[in-house]
Amino acid sequence: MNLIKTLLIVSFLILSQSALAESWYQVEVIVFDRLYPKLDGEQWQNEEFKMRDNMVELEPDSVQGLVPYMVLNKSRNRLGGVYRVLKLSSEYRPLYHVSWQQEATERRESRYVHIQKLEGNAVMPVADTTESTEEPAFIEEFNIPDRIIDGSIRIRSGFYLHADIDLSYFKQLPPENKVLRSSEESYSGFDKTVIKLKETRKIKLNEIHYFDHPMFGVILQVSRLTN
Repeated sequence: MNLIKTLLIVSFLILSQSALAESWYQVEVIVFDRLYPKLDGEQWQNEEFKMRDNMVELEPDSVQGLVPYMVLNKSRNRLGGVYRVLKLSSEYRPLYHVSWQQEATERRESRYVHIQKLEGNAVMPVADTTESTEEPAFIEEFNIPDRIIDGSIRIRSGFYLHADIDLSYFKQLPPENKVLRSSEESYSGFDKTVIKLKETRKIKLNEIHYFDHPMFGVILQVSRLTN
């Protein structure tokens, strides 16, 4: 009798976990660079980069279970074939590839997920709130490591599924393709230019979606989370 009760409890827990996972998504993102963009003399202005407030950071893949915004193991990636094609291509270069799990939420409850790729193994500094000493603004600029990709992605569900993409690519451009802003007195060498891709789109579950830009691109897939 005790064995039957134990089996029933285990079965109930498994079914409950499976039903709960039905309301969870696996979000997978690939950001890639165009190695030879067709500039044709076109000039690009350095856009202003601003960090969005209240973004959620991705959690490392350290535990099992339904942890919101946890990075999934690479073995669970579903766009591995797409990534390999980009990596072997002579025209594109993958910059960032990640997948995470999150609960299906409506617009007012949805969160912007922080997407960031830094040069090498650099880590963004954590603000120290224990002291109130003030430093000149230029000191803060030197403390920021070189960014490659920075921005946010939000997935929100309702009657339709939507993706909000807001990413900045810090790309080196030749001098002839860069336009100085009024605040920039001079320009020399290959300083990085901030290039933005911002788009909101209605998407379909399990489909692969491509967000295009002359300089770089984003590939996104949202699917049901599976065990």
